[in-house]
Amino acid sequence: MPASVPRWVRGPREPARPHLPAAARDALETFALTLVGTPSPSGQEGAVAALVEAELKTLGYDVEVDELGNVIGTLDAGPGPCVLFDAHMDTVGVTDPSAWSFDPAGELRDGRLYGRGAMDMKGPLAALIHGAAAAELSSGRVVVSASIAEEMIEGFATVAVAERVRPDVAVICEATRRRVAVGQRGRAELIVEVQGKPTHSSRPDLGVNAVEAMADVLRVARAIELPTHPALGPAILVPTDIVSRPFPALSVVPDRCAVTFDRRTLPGEREEDVVEPLRAAVEAAVAPHGATGTVTIGLDRFDSYSGAPVAAPNFAPAWFIEAGTAPASTALAAIGAEPTHWGFCTNGSGTAALGIPTIGFGPGDETLAHRVDEYLELDELEAGARDYATLAAALTRV
Repeated sequence: MPASVPRWVRGPREPARPHLPAAARDALETFALTLVGTPSPSGQEGAVAALVEAELKTLGYDVEVDELGNVIGTLDAGPGPCVLFDAHMDTVGVTDPSAWSFDPAGELRDGRLYGRGAMDMKGPLAALIHGAAAAELSSGRVVVSASIAEEMIEGFATVAVAERVRPDVAVICEATRRRVAVGQRGRAELIVEVQGKPTHSSRPDLGVNAVEAMADVLRVARAIELPTHPALGPAILVPTDIVSRPFPALSVVPDRCAVTFDRRTLPGEREEDVVEPLRAAVEAAVAPHGATGTVTIGLDRFDSYSGAPVAAPNFAPAWFIEAGTAPASTALAAIGAEPTHWGFCTNGSGTAALGIPTIGFGPGDETLAHRVDEYLELDELEAGARDYATLAAALTRV
């Protein structure tokens, strides 16, 4: 660790812990504000990636950027466990800046960092980079992954990093209010397409109305029995958009209708487990109309900011680890936290699917994600950095 990095780690969390030295706190807040002020919608993370790369190098990491544009910083203290900490660089957009009471491009006010990405997740990313750099490592490797495009497809970018560095443990740095996440629901995008037969709308009897058939699909989909998990709760199936052809119809009975379903999955569910029940319901619903129906997993295609083409199925599995088993037990003991879980999907789907023991930890309130006036408490930012330092040391210890 370079001499310029302050050793402000104080050990496990206590009710009253001293603040960071002023210089360290200012550097952390400035970096977090700079990240928030630099736009990085999914697929356009290049400017933030450059900032992250420069900061990692300044703080003493060995740095590389992979083909996708993930920025990877490594601290190596010799033989021992490798721990991957992942925080994504991309954010969702701001649809109406005038609805914000604070600057969505970043503002420090009243002890808070406001702006798009302040909590999801440029604040945690800044805390991770500064916190891990100050960790008292006695063994092992810490790998910080600043990953791309999580808001588009959870897991795929972190899988690329994990396959590169082969960690023993993964820590996903989405907000948890500084508790340790031991699981999450997964997510699948299911595309239902109904094919009918066009005709003039004055003679609907001569065609097959795909929209009417889809109405019955929506009805039977609500009746599909879904599994539940004792900690993560019930699985979810909800339609999120609908389109028909032709549009506008101009006196034509629609011959095609497509609906996207968001399916929140539970541990152990595979692609076929979420596709087949809906497929059976769709086929039964459209048959009386004389229509046909298909169900497929959505496929995301885009180019990374690095120019690398990406094509990935939109299926991210759920995962869960018992709080009393490592690495969850190690993390809980190290920072004196409580276990929790996420109701949404994260890049942990990718590492867990690879068989890597995965947990989550991050400063901030996850319920503020994607909302107007998103913010992160500055005290929480500071405490998160300190906790990342503690976690890095604890999880790499032999």
